[in-house]
Amino acid sequence: MKNSRSQGPGDEDFRSWLSHLEDEQLAVILRSRPDAVLPLPPGFGPLAARLRLRASVSRAVRTLDALHLAVLEAAADVGAELHPVSAPEVVKEFQSRSPDAPGGLIEEAIQGLRERALLFGEGRLQLVAEAMTSLPADWQLLPAADESRLSAARIGELLAELDLRQRKVLDTLNNSGGRGLTRDAAPDADPTRPIPQLIAAGLLTRIDAETVGLPLNIRRIMRGEGELEVPLLPSPRFAAGQPDARAQTRADQSGAAAGLEVARQLHQLIDLLGAQPVALLKDGDVGVRAATKLARDLDLSEADLIRLVCLGEAAGLLGRGEPAGESGDHLAPTPAVEEWLDADLATRWSLLLRGWWTSTWDTWQEEDRLLSENSRREHLPETRRLLCSQLTRPAIGTALSEDEVLADLHFSAPVAALRIGTTMAQELLAEARWIGALSGGVATSVLRALVAGEDPAEIAAEITPGTVEKVIPQADMTIMAPGPLPRELQAELDLLAELESAGLASIYRVTENSLRRAMDTGRSSEDLKDFLSDHSLGEVPQSISYLIDDVARRHGTLRGGPAMSYLRCDDPAVMAQVGNSPAAELLGLRQIAPTIVIAQAPLARVIAALREQGIHAVAEDTSGASLDIRPPAARVNVKTRPTIRPQPLDETRIRAAVAAIRRAEDAEKPGAPLNDPLPVLQAAARAGRTVTLGFVDKQGVAVQRVVRPIKVGGGQVDAVDPVSGSAHRFTLHRITEVIVDEKPG
Repeated sequence: MKNSRSQGPGDEDFRSWLSHLEDEQLAVILRSRPDAVLPLPPGFGPLAARLRLRASVSRAVRTLDALHLAVLEAAADVGAELHPVSAPEVVKEFQSRSPDAPGGLIEEAIQGLRERALLFGEGRLQLVAEAMTSLPADWQLLPAADESRLSAARIGELLAELDLRQRKVLDTLNNSGGRGLTRDAAPDADPTRPIPQLIAAGLLTRIDAETVGLPLNIRRIMRGEGELEVPLLPSPRFAAGQPDARAQTRADQSGAAAGLEVARQLHQLIDLLGAQPVALLKDGDVGVRAATKLARDLDLSEADLIRLVCLGEAAGLLGRGEPAGESGDHLAPTPAVEEWLDADLATRWSLLLRGWWTSTWDTWQEEDRLLSENSRREHLPETRRLLCSQLTRPAIGTALSEDEVLADLHFSAPVAALRIGTTMAQELLAEARWIGALSGGVATSVLRALVAGEDPAEIAAEITPGTVEKVIPQADMTIMAPGPLPRELQAELDLLAELESAGLASIYRVTENSLRRAMDTGRSSEDLKDFLSDHSLGEVPQSISYLIDDVARRHGTLRGGPAMSYLRCDDPAVMAQVGNSPAAELLGLRQIAPTIVIAQAPLARVIAALREQGIHAVAEDTSGASLDIRPPAARVNVKTRPTIRPQPLDETRIRAAVAAIRRAEDAEKPGAPLNDPLPVLQAAARAGRTVTLGFVDKQGVAVQRVVRPIKVGGGQVDAVDPVSGSAHRFTLHRITEVIVDEKPG
């Protein structure tokens, strides 16, 4: 069979097959291959060319599950890349290497490949040449026909027992694509030589009398990657089962608790960065010391801090820029936090879920600093969607273990699973649990909404518990909040007490330090007691009231006001303590009366310096009312990263594409041949077929040579003369023609 330089086997047959399909059959292909639809293809020739583009075929292959990929592999192994084969031949090849596979499922997979235009033809089938070349170089799902399935432990034992010559053979094959030519591959070869010994041990497979192969599992173990186990049939665990509404409700409740805890922690981080933005390094990263201090101030592990900061940035609540009053780039809240803080709890959580769903931050790479651009992975949103979609496949309320999720990922998206790897998958699942999208192995309702492409806000509103307006103070100095608190109540309680136990029901503890913190903002003892009385279920315990009064007697007796500024106090002893403090000279303090001191510094600076000396003062206005002189929270304006959303391919576009192709059918000339001999040569190399190459030599003379391709890649073709056994190397750009020999036999 002769093939021009640009035309692989069946190119014209592929176009002809497309043109004879019914409209609905053509629409099915366009639905599964949407990249071939826009812009509308003006005829079957352009459509055929698009469907055979390497990039398009590669995208289609990446969507296949393990069963379809194994059928693809079986079809290639019976020669479907080079000549038409029958469906029974493919089924027979598959079952000879995987006997447990039902023939009906294999036939359904064959039809699925036709609906993706990866197999084509009526009656007899051909495989588009670009399909197998779109897979990773080491790809193999089906065991070789004569391969004994050694366990990973046994393979390790055999590798450890090899002598130097045997090991050198395996290393050479491992580094050169897994296949090699040798005269020792024949069944009657000298059994004392390394290659027959390796074949007998099961470490090499005999492809034919001159070719051996190194199985993928053995290659992976030699590289230290471990054995690759890919299920070829869907797990019954993911079949349609009975929904468990009670388990789903429990998962939703615990997921909401986890999500609201993340929202609370982010609120604390926003307050902290609003008061003191973090200066960034020259590259825009957060320094190690700054990150460690943030984690310590928030009482978080550094891993959780990284997740929190990256989530805040992805949700648009944190940004990098130059806040007012600061020089240089800092990490600080954005103006969007005002709306977020004013929103109800469900809205806050849903915004964080959307930010997490589209986040490109790799939060688990320890070698990169926080917010380093090296930690961005643009593929993460798609990877996250792919992984989480496995969680939503079973009936609602179905719990899946991490191992079950990873096994299903290897079945439903094996090519992607190989790229993702176990570590990334585990970290993404941990993030899902952290933010409340996954709970106890059950996909929460908000995760199902995200996977379905819906806004999770409505679902979050349904499963988020309502806020409570009353707290329960107790005699042991603790205050219990029986549920989430409104923003104002939460802010006051955060000032008044220290959080001891977080969650939907949280516990706070009242301490002297927490009371001083509240009084430093201008709250008097009466303000604090009135607040507790108004928001408590039952009476406020006397122990808490006594502690408030005790701290108040030693706090705030010193009064100050802006005049650049002044301090006043009815107790001359306190004024004497102020005058003798180390800060007196620094602040320019001067006593003008037994109970009045003036300062040559702003009031905020005076009060801050005195607090460092253990002397607590509060600010007052001209009428004597207390003032909160904390500086306004810092904010930075940042440019949001554009979110690229694929244009949906609806039925209207599908019908328009089919109509446009049909209109051009009469005027369309046969499609121009594709300008790439690479897939044809790679298919011939895999099938062990000889080809006649037409090429231009170094003197510019057109030459033809009959060879057997062994390795194709890197712009070169390594081949051998099937008669003399001599090796040849050709550069692809010099090849002008490929003639594939007729199928032997």
